[in-house]
Amino acid sequence: MQVLEWSRVLEFLAQHAQSAMGGVQCRSLILSSDLAEACLRQQETTEMVRLLEGSDPMPALSFPDIREELIRSGKGGTLEAGELRDCAVVLALMADVERYAESHQGKMQVLARVLEPLHITKTLKGVLKAIEGAIQSDGSMKDTASPELRRLTHQAQGLKQEMRQQLEQMLHSKRYEDVLQESYFAQREGRYVVPVKADMRGRIPGIVHDVSSSGATVFLEPRELVELNNSIKVADLEIEREVQRILRELTTVVASKAAEIEQGIEVLAECDVIRAKAEMSRRLKCHPVLLNEDGRVMLTQARHPLLLIAKDHVVANDILMDENVRVLVISGPNTGGKTVTLKIVGLFALMVRAGLHLPCAPESEMALFTDLYADIGDAQDLTRDLSSYSAHMTSMIRLLSESAAQPTSSERSTPCSLVLLDEPVTSTDPQEGAALAEALLCRLAELNMKVVVTTHYGALKELAQTTSGFMNASVEFDVSPSA
Repeated sequence: MQVLEWSRVLEFLAQHAQSAMGGVQCRSLILSSDLAEACLRQQETTEMVRLLEGSDPMPALSFPDIREELIRSGKGGTLEAGELRDCAVVLALMADVERYAESHQGKMQVLARVLEPLHITKTLKGVLKAIEGAIQSDGSMKDTASPELRRLTHQAQGLKQEMRQQLEQMLHSKRYEDVLQESYFAQREGRYVVPVKADMRGRIPGIVHDVSSSGATVFLEPRELVELNNSIKVADLEIEREVQRILRELTTVVASKAAEIEQGIEVLAECDVIRAKAEMSRRLKCHPVLLNEDGRVMLTQARHPLLLIAKDHVVANDILMDENVRVLVISGPNTGGKTVTLKIVGLFALMVRAGLHLPCAPESEMALFTDLYADIGDAQDLTRDLSSYSAHMTSMIRLLSESAAQPTSSERSTPCSLVLLDEPVTSTDPQEGAALAEALLCRLAELNMKVVVTTHYGALKELAQTTSGFMNASVEFDVSPSA
């Protein structure tokens, strides 16, 4: 996966996710090892592409991750109003997606199975209604959340209106004309105050709550406002107690359905991943392909997905290996595209297991390989005292050791392992290197592994020309002026 840069493909996929949960799952896609399951994943992507390209695409799948809030509610914690608003967003989206699925039943066969658990939303409508009845869309509490809160809020507003009237009278009275720093009122520690000149504070009896940074102004609560301020403080505390009571009540409602809500979140995230796959398919002009477990790789107009991400025009290649070919030997000039072709096969092998469409012609076919080995690039490691040659040999020894436990070709009818070798056994004497590479390829073929190898060795080209199960292929430059 590292040498094929699989993580870059997954990161590109994650960029098309609309939720944080979907993005995380895109970066760690599970690879299917079963042909039927891989076909199912691909069909999910195909159906989603059709929906997105239709006149009524699926609702946007942007939603907050509320799993932590659900856990906290189950442990007796109280959710804040904003957190409950997030729960309502998730519940509303679950209901929207369920309605969408019901209205598009004829276009969903495989996706219907994915969305089926959303039928639980019918039992969650009461939770959504309770939250929406109390919480604003901006995450604040509605004054009408309960009759008691409505009464307390109305009472507090009346007291504050009375306070503002008294303050306005003070600010425009002759008594305060000389002592006020400016003609306005403010709040400190929840109490209404006026800005008084520091050297004049003795002129007005009251309580100092704050001093300006320059020290020239003190914020004074006049004595005649103390009782009214006390009443407002008590009213605000009663409102806060009622708000907390409502939050606890709503949290209890959420906690009672936490398991169903979490199940719905997982469905939304899975659906978001499928949508990201579909968006990636559309962006790279991909197609679903026929899958097989017979080792047949018949790719036409195949393009490297990472090159497609970086540029608009990418040279396409045909890569054809029927079930009778075990080893494909690719030769050609330097910088002619041999390694790119090698990586296309490897990435396609991973993509089909992940349910991704392939950037190739729709009539293509790809085998399902449950094991993938790749030795690509310079594996030199001076910290381990490994030269380029010995580093590649270490990789080959590991490959042969792991494959020793595999059944031989006589015991296994179809290949399940794909091996990608980029110019094996180089950085040594060419004649000895070619002989060792030939022995390695023959052994891998004997194990019924599917091998794609690039080389400059003439002996390997001759081997492919004369040995059953081997085949030559080549890349070349297009030297036409239009290229």
